[in-house]
Amino acid sequence: MHLSNVYITVGTTKFDALILAVTSKTTLKALQNRKCTKLVIQHGNSQPLTEGDCQLIRQLYGIQIEQYKFRPNIEDIKSADLIIGHAGAGTCMDILNNQKHGLIVINDTLMDNHQMELAKQLASENYLFYCKVKDLDAQIVSLDFKALKPYEPQPENLNKFVSAINELMSH
Repeated sequence: MHLSNVYITVGTTKFDALILAVTSKTTLKALQNRKCTKLVIQHGNSQPLTEGDCQLIRQLYGIQIEQYKFRPNIEDIKSADLIIGHAGAGTCMDILNNQKHGLIVINDTLMDNHQMELAKQLASENYLFYCKVKDLDAQIVSLDFKALKPYEPQPENLNKFVSAINELMSH
């Protein structure tokens, strides 16, 4: 599957490691090989790319960069072929409810890392993929979207999701 338009989101957090991983040479090459032509990066409180970095990426990989700190992102979600994001519950629900392909990247520097538990659960149900920052490039190369099943945004599924979040947060 071609990944023409890839949306990166860190939500309201600071996740510089994800921004650096997405814009590393190996990840950019993996995205280029998957026919990516546009990266939309919602960097939140992370460090944005410089204009020089954006120009270099466009020249070397043919990938246009659009970036912003915060804005309503529904159009970015809807137009994305793949969403790469942190494992916040809101990001996971955006991916599922919009029936998008998702790759969740775990921020394993967090103290109580409920992100890993949430990502593992959703991946075990074949709704999305997950990885650690250091594995992002390899994961992009190996993504097989046929392995995922569509999420049905029905009340019982939402209730199940909320219950799972509550259970994770109570530990």
